[in-house]
Amino acid sequence: MQNLIKDGQLQHDDWALVEEDTPVPASGPVILPLAVYRGQKSEWDASDRNIGVWLNDEQMAEDVTDSLDKLALIALRFPKFADGRGFSKARLLRERHAFAGEIRAIGDFLPDQVFYMGRCGINAFACRTDEEASIALALFAPFSVRYQGGTDSASLFEQR
Repeated sequence: MQNLIKDGQLQHDDWALVEEDTPVPASGPVILPLAVYRGQKSEWDASDRNIGVWLNDEQMAEDVTDSLDKLALIALRFPKFADGRGFSKARLLRERHAFAGEIRAIGDFLPDQVFYMGRCGINAFACRTDEEASIALALFAPFSVRYQGGTDSASLFEQR
């Protein structure tokens, strides 16, 4: 199953997403709930594993700023496709906090949202199905001109 889009390409996903109240795998890269990471922060930071955290809809980008140099990945959980808080968190992580690692969208988002999510700084998308990933990937290409600024380029007005 290849339902991860990263940097504009379908890729195999090696990361294990740990849900609340579930055991953490003994090895390999993991995406932990923020509370689990915070509960054993010194142990996770000292380990040689690739560690990521996921933020739910109520957690803020500022909740991880003290750990950005230790985290390889930050996942933003979208509880429903109409919830836009993840867009703002991604933009803050990229622009205000200069996070250069992977920002991954997880949860309930639509394929037609991935283009704008990418403009906000999200560079990986964990789609629910292979078909959804194929549709989302195809929707990256149709936009050749961008009027508004994003984390990837200045606005059209600023480019003049």
